[in-house]
Amino acid sequence: MGRDKGLIILEGKPLIARILDKIKPYFDEIFIILRDEQQKKEYLKLFKEEKVKILTDIIKGKGPLGGLLTGLLNIKSEYALVLPCDSPFITREFIENCLKMDMGDYDAIIPVWGDGKLEPLHGVYNQRVAERIHKLLLWDERRVNTLAKIIRSRLVPVEELDPSLESFRNVNRPEDLRI
Repeated sequence: MGRDKGLIILEGKPLIARILDKIKPYFDEIFIILRDEQQKKEYLKLFKEEKVKILTDIIKGKGPLGGLLTGLLNIKSEYALVLPCDSPFITREFIENCLKMDMGDYDAIIPVWGDGKLEPLHGVYNQRVAERIHKLLLWDERRVNTLAKIIRSRLVPVEELDPSLESFRNVNRPEDLRI
C-alpha cells in the first residue's frame, strides 16, 4: 500500500489502535516494535500511555523476524503473543484461545491453514527462541516461516483459534479495508 499500515485509518482509528483496543484487557505488557526512530516518532504522537511501550528493532532492516527478536528480548514473561499491524480484525475469541493453548514443550503455537500455509505472525512464542532468531538473522534469513520450521512449533488449525477467521484478515490493498 506504500505507507505504514499500522497508521492507516479504519472507522476513525489507526489499524494499530484497533488491535490495541482488543488486546489491552488481556496483557500487562504490550510492545509495538517499529523499524526505526522516525517511525517511532509517528507512533509516539498517538500512544503516550504507559501500558504500551514503543521500541525499535535491535537489528535494523530485518523485517518482522527482527521485530520478533526485539520483542522477545524485552518481555518479562516467558511467552509473547505476536500480532501483525495489518490484521485489525483480531477477535477476542482468537486472543482467549491463544491464551488457553497448552504450550507444553513447544517453542511456539502457530496457526496453520488446511493447505499447510502458516500464519507465524499470529503466534505465541516462548522467549527462549530469541537465540534461534538471532542466529537466523546473522545468516541473513529474514522469513518468520523459516523460524517456525526449525523450532518446536505446535501447529493449530486456524479454525480452532478463530472459527470466524476474521483474525486472519489482513490489509494489503485499499479494498481490504471494507468491513
